[in-house]
Amino acid sequence: MADFHTSTHRANWIFSPQELVEKYKAANQRAIQALEKYGTTQMEVDADGSLSYPEPIARDNADKHSRPKPLNIEEEQFMRVFYENKLREVCSAFYFPNKIQATALIYFKRFYLQWSVMEHHPKHIMLTCVYAACKIEENHVSAEEIGKGISQDHQMILNYEMIVSQSLEFDLIVYAPYRSVEGFVNDMEVGLVTDYPFVLPSIVVIWGNHLFSLVVLLLFFYVVLHLRCYIVCNTINP
Repeated sequence: MADFHTSTHRANWIFSPQELVEKYKAANQRAIQALEKYGTTQMEVDADGSLSYPEPIARDNADKHSRPKPLNIEEEQFMRVFYENKLREVCSAFYFPNKIQATALIYFKRFYLQWSVMEHHPKHIMLTCVYAACKIEENHVSAEEIGKGISQDHQMILNYEMIVSQSLEFDLIVYAPYRSVEGFVNDMEVGLVTDYPFVLPSIVVIWGNHLFSLVVLLLFFYVVLHLRCYIVCNTINP
């Protein structure tokens, strides 16, 4: 795997706090404008990745009182976090390794930098991100298996695969921290002559998994955050 410092992950997917705010705001405003124009925010997705809205509603027939109320940015965040937790549940149900869960969560977070949850339902995107993560991490699970395992239509997953890849700008290689952190701990244990009881990497991973529900994953490189978890774990477990 290429070095992180020359990767698309570092070049394209690490942002400042203000950049994140602007992206979330732009997606939210676009969905609200679609609601005004079409009477709905949901886009129709074909298997080839093409998108379409319904026909614009006539202004004379537009009943503002019958339209659904759009979500604000904070409500969208609640929706994303809810489905990130659902994504974890799916990965746990299939006993997927940490790297697949991490990759799927990163895909999910990146997708919703481009889109509002009002435009593409998070349930569909969550399952498609899991499927895409399985493919890129060479864990061969078909869309049919995923759909059958959680009683969902697998064709929906296949329909969304292209739009998810396009929204990720086809930057599908991501840098999850687990291997780097475990290697760091091993080097510390071998290189230092001490009776100090190092925290097991598995404990650090448990703490680090919590980070994947936070927006900081789009602000910093994950190994830095996991090393911080390691320091915290050793501080509270002397």
